[in-house]
Amino acid sequence: MQCAPTTLSTTDTNSTTPIFWERFRDWVSVSGSQDGSFGGDRGRSGLAITICILIALFLWFTLTLRDVHTDTVEVPLRVDNIPADQALVEYPPATVRIQVRGEGFNLMRLRFNPPVLAVDGSQDEVDLTDVAADLGRDVQVENVSPRALTLRKEPLETQRVPVQLRASITTPSTFELLEPPTIQPDSITVAGARSIVEDLAYWPTETYEHTNLRDTLETRVALSDTLRGLIRKDRAAVTLRAVSVAFTEGTREIPVRVTGVPSDVVTLDPSTVRLRYRVALDDYGEADRADDLFATVPYDEIRTDTTGFVTPRVNLPTGILIRDVQIEPERLRYYIALQ
Repeated sequence: MQCAPTTLSTTDTNSTTPIFWERFRDWVSVSGSQDGSFGGDRGRSGLAITICILIALFLWFTLTLRDVHTDTVEVPLRVDNIPADQALVEYPPATVRIQVRGEGFNLMRLRFNPPVLAVDGSQDEVDLTDVAADLGRDVQVENVSPRALTLRKEPLETQRVPVQLRASITTPSTFELLEPPTIQPDSITVAGARSIVEDLAYWPTETYEHTNLRDTLETRVALSDTLRGLIRKDRAAVTLRAVSVAFTEGTREIPVRVTGVPSDVVTLDPSTVRLRYRVALDDYGEADRADDLFATVPYDEIRTDTTGFVTPRVNLPTGILIRDVQIEPERLRYYIALQ
């Protein structure tokens, strides 16, 4: 079998064709067997055919890239040189479609590594045909879409806006957040076109999620950037802080006091109530012994009552984390001693 074409023959040792081709032809030649069928090393024959195909493809690809073609490429757009006292109201398209003509190599380079078209932001109307003419000498620009841009601008406005946290933080069933998550700073300074800045009620963060928090969490959360290019911010992120502590259930019987009158004037039935509450695990013992955990009923409420029952109010001790307080019974009967 003869793989190399006759145009690559190198039987003349004085030929300018590299001797490589003659040696390659001798190497890939496979002699037939006596019965005329293919013989010898079939793996070697298959490899030779594969190499011939690859060389043919390479030559075809190289010649094709040297031909002149027409292609449409997406070129990124950037606005520069905006006056310091102005800002864009709307951002132009991120890319421009440009139809170009040139050799395949140059078109491929332009498609996979396109330059950035810089637009002069000090102008109100920009002819993109003139801007695209700077793509280079290797290609010819035939068409640009869009052909022109209108840059709407307004006076620059600066304003302080609050940050809105978008976060989902969960804890195990026996834990609770000590307080709602906080962020620092809680507001940022933004600058942009007056009509946009004046409508900003807040600036949201990116959505943040954390599950099964059991301790203190402190992390940076990025600010949302949906208005990038139109609004400038003085920072890109805020610090989120949340604290989770273990809670347990507590119960305790406490006295009920009538305030605003001598103690022997009004009798409550019953005179004590039973509390059921959730308390931080570290505060459980303190809550069970605290003297300033009691309930009261103002005498003024008894004087104006017409039902014969009053609702006690629980006084929680300071410095002890108690939540979800339930009172049993919820209402008390009272008796007023006759004077």
